[in-house]
Amino acid sequence: MKRYEVKYTGEVLRVPAELLGHLPEATGEELKTLLLLAASDGALPDPAAAGLTAEEFEGALAFLRGAGLIRTAKRMPGAEKKEEKAEDGGGKVPRESSSGRTPNTLRTEETPEYTGAEIHELLRRDKLLGSLIDACQRTLGKTFNPTESNAVIAMHETLGLDGEYILLLLAHCAERDKKNVTYALRMASGLVERGILTPPQLEAEFSREAALQSAEGMLRRLFGIGERALTKKETEIFTRWTSERCHTEELIREAYELTVRKIGKASIPYCDTILEDWYAKGIRTAEEARGAGQEKKKNVRGSFDTDDFFEAALKRSMANAGGDR
Repeated sequence: MKRYEVKYTGEVLRVPAELLGHLPEATGEELKTLLLLAASDGALPDPAAAGLTAEEFEGALAFLRGAGLIRTAKRMPGAEKKEEKAEDGGGKVPRESSSGRTPNTLRTEETPEYTGAEIHELLRRDKLLGSLIDACQRTLGKTFNPTESNAVIAMHETLGLDGEYILLLLAHCAERDKKNVTYALRMASGLVERGILTPPQLEAEFSREAALQSAEGMLRRLFGIGERALTKKETEIFTRWTSERCHTEELIREAYELTVRKIGKASIPYCDTILEDWYAKGIRTAEEARGAGQEKKKNVRGSFDTDDFFEAALKRSMANAGGDR
């Protein structure tokens, strides 16, 4: 077989190398859309330039987004805000999804119940929805039954989520070996109820969850919790440390070491008091915490130290309450 080389003259288009892994499943419309986006360099492209209809273009975007080949471009400074004042002058209208529709929460009784024939007719009339379900099937690697197609339709039509969002969610579920579309529908309804409505918000939520899970594993090992479920109080404290206060692992370990030195054992509540005190004082790093500790030792005068008194009182209070974790 002859060898061929691409002739690079003028400007060169760049496409992600990950595309090679999706070539067997990508359609001509999806490849055209990717090349069109690469040529547009962030500008809004005209689908007709690649011989695509608006529906074909939107369907291809959904697949490319779900495959991780494209992402939503960052908005330029001065762009219009999505939120607008409500007509009654009170609050703000709900945030919209990138499809332009306002997502809604979904009750079980609201889930559509289409037969196989009805779904076939619905997809015949709505080519975009057909492309979305086809991309969802490829994402999960299986052919949907009517119940699974109903779930996708519910996410798109009833919840008001766009194809990019749904494919990101299904890809996330597939990575965790949860290839159940009904499970994804319940998850989507919960996300919408929490105000996570757009693909960028969903990506941010997944990143937050991953960071929290990683931090939880570290904290479990540090405090010797093992595999048991966290108590409600432990969950609240760990979430505050990792998500709200954004303490570094080094700072938490420093507070842990100080806790063990002070009371002779690992105690999450006691460690929490140390971290809260540091946070109130503007201490954000382990180095700053150690420096503050050295400074405190230098400033101690006489045999009575109010901080030592406070720590002794806290020990007695915790002993009486019988609490350590």
